[in-house]
Amino acid sequence: MKKLLQRFLGTCARAAILRERPRVVAVAGSVGKSSTKEAIAVAGGAYDPTSRALVSPKNYNNELGIPLTAFRTPAPGRSPVAWIRLLVRAALTALGAKRINASSLVLEFGTDHPGDLAYLIGIAHPDVAVLTAIAPEHTEFFGSVEAVADEELAIIRTLTEDGVAILNADDAEVMKGKEMTDATVVTFGESPTSDVRLLSSEVVVDEQDPEASGLEVHIIALGLGARLRLRGVFGKPHALAAAAALAVVHALDIDFHDSAEQLKAYRGMPGRTRLITGIKRTTLLDDSYNSSPLAALSAVRDLAKFPRRDGAKRIAALGDMLELGALADDAHRDLGRAVAELGIDMLVASGTLAHAIADGAKDAGMPEGSIFVFPSSVEAGRFIQERLHEGDVVLIKGSQGARMEKITKELMAEPLRAKELLVRQTEEWQ
Repeated sequence: MKKLLQRFLGTCARAAILRERPRVVAVAGSVGKSSTKEAIAVAGGAYDPTSRALVSPKNYNNELGIPLTAFRTPAPGRSPVAWIRLLVRAALTALGAKRINASSLVLEFGTDHPGDLAYLIGIAHPDVAVLTAIAPEHTEFFGSVEAVADEELAIIRTLTEDGVAILNADDAEVMKGKEMTDATVVTFGESPTSDVRLLSSEVVVDEQDPEASGLEVHIIALGLGARLRLRGVFGKPHALAAAAALAVVHALDIDFHDSAEQLKAYRGMPGRTRLITGIKRTTLLDDSYNSSPLAALSAVRDLAKFPRRDGAKRIAALGDMLELGALADDAHRDLGRAVAELGIDMLVASGTLAHAIADGAKDAGMPEGSIFVFPSSVEAGRFIQERLHEGDVVLIKGSQGARMEKITKELMAEPLRAKELLVRQTEEWQ
């Protein structure tokens, strides 16, 4: 029944979008989708009170989330009344009695199984398609990275000649899309060949005003340059999200400097490489929303480079990376190996595959006295809390099912702000 309802909602959303013709900007990829979507929205002024842009909220990126975005309706949950209201609104919007009333849609397209992306494209065909990265994800269902690439590249293959493809120049798999489309192609990344190039990104810590801490980035495009601080976030994914956003505004002929100025209001999304003040004057690198091998490795590298006081520790709290199928054991061992090779001071692994992370770290030479394994994130959080000292930096990273945000909540200096700052704080998750 749920599938039938979702199909009905998708059909209604498609009819309304085809009739009203808003410009559709869609973001796909293995990692960085939500951050890139938010950066595009901020850079393009979508959150200005006068804007008629509509942005997918939260992680509304699937067969239900895209119609919910179009109908400006929250998820109905298990309420029959909410479902009835949603279905009525969808039908009226499809028939034209109600309107989407948006000049543009900024959407995130997610995929768990083969064909998911094609279905979403059928609902809201992109005019501008952004592809962030291609890496192992949901390989339990796709079987191989090649199958993931084929799925993600669908968003580029289906562009029309008057469309725009925004491609990550640092990712060879993504760049294969350049040969698959007649659309205009604009590239972004650190590569010298990028149309919009990220020259540098560096974390700046303000101990007097922790909320002013963030990521200093320098981006150039066709002789135009921008330096700005993305407050409250860390890690290269945010810097690349900003570059992707400026590639979009460049492609749409929106003023580059105005958009770069707008990006100073970017704050990222809960659970996506956010800086949070921890107890005992520590710093939490909260990346607890989800995880994949590429994203986890990126986060550990960011931890290794994160500034710290003399004598303070860098601690990696890592949970399971799910839906990797046959790749799971090797991926977790590789992650543990990276923790050791990057010189992280302490590894706290939790979950069913924690032993694989720990074994990888041991094999790479990390002292056994610096490696700790727990069955759950709750136990891991309590363990870290007892051993924290002033100045320590803690990375918290894992898949949704690992519930790593429980560690962040255990360690944050202001737990009463959990609903504001952390993921999965609604009643259904609690």
